[in-house]
Amino acid sequence: MTLRAVVYARYSSDLQKATSIEDQVAMAERFCARQGWTIVNVFEDREKSGKDMRRPGFQAMKAAAAAQAFDVVVVEAIDRLTRKVKDALSTYDFFMFQDIKLHSIQEGEQDFMKVLFAGFGAQMFSQKISDHTRRGMQGAVTRQRLHTRAFGYRKREAETGTNREIDPDQARIVRRIFEEFATGRSAQSFAEGLNKDRIPAPNGGSWDGSTIRGNPSRREGILRNQLYIGIASICQFTHTYHPETGQRKLKPTPEDYVEQEIPELRIIDQVLWDAVQTELARRAADTPKAARAARRTVFLLSGVLKCGCCGAPYVTINKTSYRCREARRAACNNKRPISRRRIESRVFGALRAAFRSDDLLKRFEQALEDERGKLADGQLEADLRRFETARDRATAGRDNILAAVAEGAPYATFKAKADSLEQEISDLTTRITPLEAQIARSQAEVEDARAIYERALNNIEHLLSDKAYVEEAHGYLAMLIEKITLMPDERAQHGLQAEMHLRSGALLGRGAEDEPVVVPC
Repeated sequence: MTLRAVVYARYSSDLQKATSIEDQVAMAERFCARQGWTIVNVFEDREKSGKDMRRPGFQAMKAAAAAQAFDVVVVEAIDRLTRKVKDALSTYDFFMFQDIKLHSIQEGEQDFMKVLFAGFGAQMFSQKISDHTRRGMQGAVTRQRLHTRAFGYRKREAETGTNREIDPDQARIVRRIFEEFATGRSAQSFAEGLNKDRIPAPNGGSWDGSTIRGNPSRREGILRNQLYIGIASICQFTHTYHPETGQRKLKPTPEDYVEQEIPELRIIDQVLWDAVQTELARRAADTPKAARAARRTVFLLSGVLKCGCCGAPYVTINKTSYRCREARRAACNNKRPISRRRIESRVFGALRAAFRSDDLLKRFEQALEDERGKLADGQLEADLRRFETARDRATAGRDNILAAVAEGAPYATFKAKADSLEQEISDLTTRITPLEAQIARSQAEVEDARAIYERALNNIEHLLSDKAYVEEAHGYLAMLIEKITLMPDERAQHGLQAEMHLRSGALLGRGAEDEPVVVPC
């Protein structure tokens, strides 16, 4: 039987180029062709650290693995998946649990020991690069050599002394920002004015209030940047990742923090600087605590909606609506908002229509027939017995530990093993429950495939909109939807013409070109 393969590719913004993705995929395609495997999907993450386990492409691949949509994962090397030993082993364990093989083009088929050593090597290499980079930046700033691209400055070609100098045109903008903020003008209104004047933002694109106001805990933003008073600093924070959730966190590193005074880079005098810091503190004190504590909510279509005029994302403007991000910054004329409920309804309607194609229905009928074949040959009953035996063995091991503790054995000694057994029991139960349901259904009257398929399509919106699973559902949709463009049109529904770009590989299996399928919605 031909194995269904998926390719995973990743590159980091600091070390590699975007073409690295295409190179990795090309290598994987040649490798799979030699093995006789069929590539059914490609997952990728651009400019994402291997330490971040919440990468969209990686999570979409895990969602597809949980749905048993493929048989083997192909990567250039294990460090493309992760640069941490623990995450490498956890990912390998997850694939093994789903009966999915892991192949590295450089290192061959993976087993526990290979993954262990490859993950260890990737983690040590990553740490070495990080340490070397920090030491280099610390030494450079004491020599007045800066890596910053702060607005208001430009490069200065000099072998010694500072390698930055004040840019007069940008410095005038910086002074205007400080002066007007000190008099009470809001950062957002000033950003809108800069966009109307077509003044480029520090990193290109348009200005936003947060670019000016910044984050107080990180000393980010125009108004908090000490370089404007001639103080350069480095290594105040480092990025760390939660060992269980993978969430990135900024951690203070006072032991590594380095400051260097460079008087010739001062743009703002001390009196104005102090006035602005006082005004920032006053406004923060006036902001309700609940608003400061609010966290960004992930919605089902976050990151998928795009403005048809400028290409920027549609972002949430409140809990119920989306609007073009650049229009909010006065940098795009598309000011037409749309409610979350309306666009989700339109998207799901279009998805249901797309899934009603004859080709997809035939694929569903064949998959259903295959499952019925498994029921008929007793394979599911055999799997059920195997999992139940393993669960009974794990349960007995846990009960033995509890009995030993009851007789006086120290629980701390056995805690790790007990926790492992509890997790194993839970995992096996998760596999047993659907098997029991499948076997029970086999005893019932066989339902027509078209009726089952139609019922599933009618339930898709309800299932994917469940608040408890919105992040996971977002990952599934990202596998299917490349983007949804929204273009103002007074004749269209809700005043917006919407086109959904579906990944043809996800719909019909990966083809030679994998051109998107465009569906109006």
